[in-house]
This record gives sequence, C-alpha cells and structure tokens, in this order.
Amino acid sequence: MKEVTVETIGDYLSFIKQHKSGFQPGSELQDVVFRGQAGDFPLMPKLGRLHAKKNILEAEKQMLHEFKRSNPLLIQPHGALDDWDYLTLGQHFGLPTRLLDWSDNALTALWFAVTSRPGGYSQEHPAGIVWMLMAAEDDFVKNMNEIHPFEVPETKIFRPRLIKQRINNQSGIFSIHSSNDIVDKRLLNDNSRYQKKLVKMKIPAEKIPDLLNDLNTLGVNAFSIFPELEGLCSYLQWRFFE
Repeated sequence: MKEVTVETIGDYLSFIKQHKSGFQPGSELQDVVFRGQAGDFPLMPKLGRLHAKKNILEAEKQMLHEFKRSNPLLIQPHGALDDWDYLTLGQHFGLPTRLLDWSDNALTALWFAVTSRPGGYSQEHPAGIVWMLMAAEDDFVKNMNEIHPFEVPETKIFRPRLIKQRINNQSGIFSIHSSNDIVDKRLLNDNSRYQKKLVKMKIPAEKIPDLLNDLNTLGVNAFSIFPELEGLCSYLQWRFFE
C-alpha cells in the first residue's frame, strides 16, 4: 500500500490523476472512491470497532430488527424498501453497521479529512487522511436484489439508493464488510483483496486552514456537504469565527 503526503489541492488532484493513469492491478479499473478521515484510523466499520454484549452477528441482527420496529413513523418518510436501505439509513444516523462511508468525489473526501474533530487534532493523529481505493468491476456488489447484506460472502462496495439528500450531496458510496471480516476484525487495509488498490494520502495539520479556504472557494464546505440547518450553522461558524 502506497503512502504519500499532499499539501495543496493542486498536489492532491495531480497525484490522483497520475496514480489513476498508472494503475494496473491486473483487472480493469471500474471506479475510484475516496474516504476522508480526521486522523490516521484503520478501515473498520463502527460495528467492528465496538464490543458486543453477545455474539456480534446476533447483536447486529437484533439491532436492525429493533431499528425497524421501534418507531416506524420515524423511518417511513425515508422510503426504505429493503435491508440495504435500512442499513444505509441507520449508518446515516449513527447506528453501528457493517458499512463504511466512501465518496465518488475526491474534494468531498478531502473536506472530511481537513475538518477537525471537536478539540482539534491530537498529537496521536496530527494529520488528516484521505484513503483512495482503485476499485475493479468485481469489487462491487452486483446482485443486491438477490442477496441480503448480512450474507455478502466477501467485503465489497455498493452504491446505495439515494434515500437521503445528504447521500447525493456527498456522492456517497459504501463498502460492506463480510461477516467473517467483522468477526475476525479484519481491516480493509489489511485485506489482501484491497491492499494493492489502496493509497493513503496524508495532509499535514498546518496546511489545513489554507485547504479549507481553498475548498470553500471551490464550493465545498459544511453547507454543501450537509444541506440542512446543521450544515448551514457549521459553515457559518467556520466563516465568522476562528
């Protein structure tokens, strides 16, 4: 797995272009997806990072059942049709799922990488991170109508239905991690299928203020990423306060 440091948007986009043109993993490149993180964290969904009170897969099944059962009035307006949709919706609202967020949009991922957590960047995680995954055609789930998300035999990528405007604004896409990878806590960046297809781009903390300004100039900010009052308020705070 390759690691590079980028300090400007120009460097960032130039590296992506060069890496795409020289990428030959042995199968045809289908798409490039990105994940921005405000720290150098491993690629593991929230479900796999938590300690279940019982068998983790049984806990997952019961949790999804309760999510659908507890208050249907909260879910019905979103038009969920199947468990792929329910997991997408749960992921959106913070439910521990086997999904990991990615984006088709490189600038969206960069925004997430340079948007610090409350309290700022710690010494342990001094840099923002963008993961770039060069996905081949067979890395995508092809038969979503025929398979339940809990039965995906290998960790794959899938495009959700746009049941939330935020998914559309963020060019959202997910990796869905197999049951074996969840139980064994196998990181995506340690998965032999993806190791050679991943690149980690590090953004030094001192470059983050300039990058946020440049992204805003390009129309990428909290309000474009989160097209709701929450995003507007976050954007206005960034705009008018240190």
